[in-house]
Amino acid sequence: MKQRFNLTEDDYRFLYFYMSRGPQEVSYPKYDVTEFWPTYSKFVYFGRDRSLSSFQNIRSFNKYGDSYGYNIDNAYIVDFDKGVEFLVSVVVQSNRNGIYNDGIYEYETITYPFLKNLGEVLYQEELKRPKATRPNLKRFSF
Repeated sequence: MKQRFNLTEDDYRFLYFYMSRGPQEVSYPKYDVTEFWPTYSKFVYFGRDRSLSSFQNIRSFNKYGDSYGYNIDNAYIVDFDKGVEFLVSVVVQSNRNGIYNDGIYEYETITYPFLKNLGEVLYQEELKRPKATRPNLKRFSF
């Protein structure tokens, strides 16, 4: 127990708020919205979709990474309207030529589409899955 984080409710609110933000919702640093679209860093479910159409009701609380052909996303996806939630952690790699650090990776054709499709499949399964209790998502709504 000594090694646990001693987070307060305010700490949790801070984390939930900032982990769910898109670049257009952050005032510092100010992002160029032509380069950083609303779902820029939200790989699972959104991929590289530049539209905001589903970002209003569906949120991704996530931490992502990309390097040397790998994309990583740890995401808690929430749909406030439909009461859907799921948690996923995924690592996917694209490096057809097998050479690391050459800057030639298939992010756009392999990893981003895969992460988007994975999120959509999980979302659709959660929509269909019967739930005894609807999740209370109020703490994640800002």
